[in-house]
Amino acid sequence: MHFLLSALLLSGISMQGYADDSGDYVIAKPSISAPNMDMPAPKVSAPNMDMPSPIPKPLGKQNNIPNQTSNQTSNDGSNQAQLIQTKQEPQLMNATGDWSISLNNGTAGSLDLNLWSSSGTRIMGYGTLTQMGANNHVTASGSVGENDLKLVIKLATSDSANPRGIEYDIDLLKTNDTFSGTYVMMSAGQYANRGNATAVRE
Repeated sequence: MHFLLSALLLSGISMQGYADDSGDYVIAKPSISAPNMDMPAPKVSAPNMDMPSPIPKPLGKQNNIPNQTSNQTSNDGSNQAQLIQTKQEPQLMNATGDWSISLNNGTAGSLDLNLWSSSGTRIMGYGTLTQMGANNHVTASGSVGENDLKLVIKLATSDSANPRGIEYDIDLLKTNDTFSGTYVMMSAGQYANRGNATAVRE
């Protein structure tokens, strides 16, 4: 068995020999190349460990043009709105001073008033109502506009001295340098009389 195995091994290997100087036959060592047992190196590329830059890249000039146009349009709109608002704000008439108001050309009486501005469009004052030769102290309140004046005149007396609660609601409009309009006389909260009114600023 051992002989057979040796014969098989020798049959698979080519033997070469040569004669040396003494004439003996020498078998040469078998020429079998050793196998390459080296493992191939794995080809793995190193991962990119760089962090992305947190700073965004600036946009090109062409991308900024629409934003600049939008901002300019917005600014123009705001400026126009401010101009319109400024134009729409009325220039209030200065009503501070002494006034003389005639009711129905004096037949229904006359008022001598001292008025002043209290806040914004509001005005107030005091004066005298002359009617049928009698003088009565009155208070005045109301509002002023660009060319108009509205007054509420009440007798400055106690309720017992003025049981009917007489008051005058006067609306005046300025035309050139003349103030004219109408008045309504109220008594105990009810309509009592009405007529024309003219005013002169003294």
